[in-house]
Amino acid sequence: IPKVIMPNILREIRIQAELGEGHMNVINAKEVLLTQTHLALVMEFAAGASLTSYVAEKWQAAQHTGLFLTEDEARYFFRQFVGAVEYCHLHCVAHRDLKLDNTLLDNSEPPMIKLCDFGFAKTWAGDDANMMTHIGTPVYMSPELIHSRNGAKGYDGKLVDVWASGVLLIVMLLGTFPFDHLEHPDPNTTEAHLEVWLQQVKQKWSDIPHISKQVEKAHLSEECRDLLNKIFVIDEKDRISLQQIKAHPWYNKPLLAKHTMAERKIAQQQAEIQKYISTRQIDAVKLQARSDELARMVEAAAQRPQPGVAEPLIRINLRESAVTNQIASSSVGQLGSISEAPSGMSTGAPPPMAAQGNLAPNGMMAGQMHQPAPVIRA
Repeated sequence: IPKVIMPNILREIRIQAELGEGHMNVINAKEVLLTQTHLALVMEFAAGASLTSYVAEKWQAAQHTGLFLTEDEARYFFRQFVGAVEYCHLHCVAHRDLKLDNTLLDNSEPPMIKLCDFGFAKTWAGDDANMMTHIGTPVYMSPELIHSRNGAKGYDGKLVDVWASGVLLIVMLLGTFPFDHLEHPDPNTTEAHLEVWLQQVKQKWSDIPHISKQVEKAHLSEECRDLLNKIFVIDEKDRISLQQIKAHPWYNKPLLAKHTMAERKIAQQQAEIQKYISTRQIDAVKLQARSDELARMVEAAAQRPQPGVAEPLIRINLRESAVTNQIASSSVGQLGSISEAPSGMSTGAPPPMAAQGNLAPNGMMAGQMHQPAPVIRA
């Protein structure tokens, strides 16, 4: 495990551990498995794949109506999504890589979303969410985030997430990005970032050639267009906030009956989680001890392995302070076959969740040390 990326790995694990149990629409991290050559983050199993796949399956219907998801269905998902992002912000976490690929679905009908992949997430202290790192996926990045590559000034992590939320809404509706780098396909190039940025600052989102015809064909409602206009504001100081999004007329339009019932069920489960959390005593000393132990174990795993010596398998339960050590091969296959209930797992009743997770392939990221995709940095 390269030492240079250890702080990023620790940050991602800590954020997932702290956020996951508290919200129905945030994926729940369960434990970390460590050897000197591999790291696996075991998470709640989302059986419905990603929102990307869900939207892509609507391609045939979109050829007739222009809409991949109806505004009603998109609103159902968007309200969950905004709730999850707001929860992150309330806990001083900016995601900074919000997109359909990082939004998973469970197998309920209609599906419930699960926000995941906090590899680019950043925390802040106090009221100042100013950040400097040039990071993310170009088609979802706001103008100030792309411009931060020049290092002139930072950006508000909360408002970067607002912009990305608007992109996600458009893709759910129209199946395409409002600002794209079609002439420079490689997203990791300066040219791709510049192409996106020039579109953002020179044209209104609905006037860009590759999307304007789709906007007209889909007959987006005036309320929906108004919301998107307020999201895609170049000056972040004038951009709509999450709280203002939640007060917008389009956001508050009635849902279809099946979506209303599903949303009501999610709200009930969320209330039960909040009740559980409010009655649970949080021991700050134990939490810090777990955090310190996690850092120590990851650092130990970064040491060069000795030839012919069996690697210790370190299991860190993210729901408890316990850390257990076992001897196992470093092969990915054997990491994946470890029993689901580690000795450090709490035996008490867990908070009610839509899915309690398992070690199914889709619920476990195992392999060579997980690294974020390369991006241009300031």
